[in-house]
Amino acid sequence: MTDRKTMDRRQWLGRTFLYGTVGTTFAALGVFLLDVWLSAGRFSAAHWTDLAPLDLLPADGAVPFPEKKVALIRRGERLAALSLECTHLGCLVNAVDQGFFCPCHGSQFGPLGEVWSGPANRPLPWHAVRAREGRLWIHTADKRSTPDWLDISGEQEKV
Repeated sequence: MTDRKTMDRRQWLGRTFLYGTVGTTFAALGVFLLDVWLSAGRFSAAHWTDLAPLDLLPADGAVPFPEKKVALIRRGERLAALSLECTHLGCLVNAVDQGFFCPCHGSQFGPLGEVWSGPANRPLPWHAVRAREGRLWIHTADKRSTPDWLDISGEQEKV
């Protein structure tokens, strides 16, 4: 003799409602957590940021991008990205003919970010820079003490 349990219509509807509600709740929670996880990446400063197209860069010198707090330094076919945040208190420095000047406290930096006069006592940091698909990208969270020169002689031929 088999002990077979049968389910009546009321039990079937109850279980269907229960499993459907639990499944829908977990799916909504998963979508919410996925959105939070993806949003965290959008607000993080630790990622590559698009800076400019390669074909619009001037021949030599510094090109400031104050909205990105960085200046591109070009020496022939080499490029590097210099941070425009003063090492004294973090003010945005201005590009001037001789280098960079902090309007907050008067620190002066040379054309490669070296300290010429204080109160800042450390040179401006450098960012990693890459070329991809005809555009320049900087890594905003990666600050370095030495420039990461990018050779663009081959990159400009691709543009």
